[in-house]
Amino acid sequence: MSRFQVKKVAVLGAGVMGAQIAAHLVNVKVPVVLFDLPAKEGPKSSIVLKAIEGLKKLKPAPLGVIEDVSLIQAANYEEHMDVLKECDLIIEAIAERMDWKT
Repeated sequence: MSRFQVKKVAVLGAGVMGAQIAAHLVNVKVPVVLFDLPAKEGPKSSIVLKAIEGLKKLKPAPLGVIEDVSLIQAANYEEHMDVLKECDLIIEAIAERMDWKT
């Protein structure tokens, strides 16, 4: 019997749930591409970068080893959609709005 090997995961949505899903994945050393909307000002992936920084401050900490946060790659839907083809698994964790999900 062969097992499905998850080597890289994309998490769509860098809110509380999406960011913490990413943290738990990197706890088992699975690299994650964390996506969110492009920011209107500053770097386009700044929403995700802020979420990643926030993971380091949470109590209780979702990251077992803080340095593993480096396994999370920041991405946005405008510039990085091509990265999805590198992922073995895609997890959707966006806001509960049907117009967005559609």
